[in-house]
Amino acid sequence: MTLLQVKDLEVRFAAAGSGMFGLNKQWVRAVNGVSLTLAAGQTLGLVGESGSGKSTLGRAILHLNPISAGQVLFEGVDMAHGGPIDIARLRHETAMIFQDPYAALNPRLSIGQTLAEVLQVQRKVAPQQIPQRVHELLELVGLRPELAGRKPGSLSGGQCQRVGIARALAVEPRLIIADECVAALDVSIQGQIINLLLALQARMNLAILFIAHDLAIVRRLCDRVAVMYLGKIVEEGPVEAVFTAPRHPYTAALIQAIPEIDPHRPLSGEPLPGEPPSPLNLPTGCAFHPRCRHARETCSEQLPPTHFLQDHRYSCVLEQSPFINKEL
Repeated sequence: MTLLQVKDLEVRFAAAGSGMFGLNKQWVRAVNGVSLTLAAGQTLGLVGESGSGKSTLGRAILHLNPISAGQVLFEGVDMAHGGPIDIARLRHETAMIFQDPYAALNPRLSIGQTLAEVLQVQRKVAPQQIPQRVHELLELVGLRPELAGRKPGSLSGGQCQRVGIARALAVEPRLIIADECVAALDVSIQGQIINLLLALQARMNLAILFIAHDLAIVRRLCDRVAVMYLGKIVEEGPVEAVFTAPRHPYTAALIQAIPEIDPHRPLSGEPLPGEPPSPLNLPTGCAFHPRCRHARETCSEQLPPTHFLQDHRYSCVLEQSPFINKEL
């Protein structure tokens, strides 16, 4: 069952210092016509370089960023144009896990107070049951209930991120958006958090939009992956299909850059050249063409066509992928 459907979503911000008094204002197109779907119990990885618009998209879905155009359908209801009742329902059934586990928690509140605050605001349990529910949430994410009396500054980064997950679970969500939630953690702690998310998803039938730049983690955790470049989805499909047979040159470049432990496997000899263009001055045609080794003359003039291969789609002038038969 489709839980979330995003259609042609756009998010624009006025550039800092541009257009004094509304004259000649410049706009940053952070999200530029994104469409995607997410089913209940499914995990969709959203990957791309820094500045591609991943976090802005995640926040816009939860109505934390203003939406310039398009639709965000949550169980068929358009939250992009929803009223207060619709937004309140969205807040009751969705949650976000943030990147920095320390900055995401109020340092003045104990862990128990942080979780109790959510339970009080959302009215998920009766007031007299809140202490017991706080203990249940801590145990659910692998923390001892006695940590409820401690403040974030006395906990490790991994423990704080588990508290962040517990806070998200306190609303009993159906959809969680995890924004680089393991990026600030040590590798061993990353593995623990990923295992925790997998267990919670299976137990609670959670839908998860997992925003990350680490493709190795996405391959382990997610069912599907969407690749974002300069505010657009350039490729989306089942994880194994995308990783073993990437169709877009940008996807192939990201996969080639995944670090390998095997010392006998040579490093990629062709790293992705250059930097992404400024979103204030997007290239004409395909936004990736200035960095693409396979670009043709038409790539700078026309938007790329979108191809559909069963449940795998990509936007590129290349109909036959030159990457499938290469070792990635």
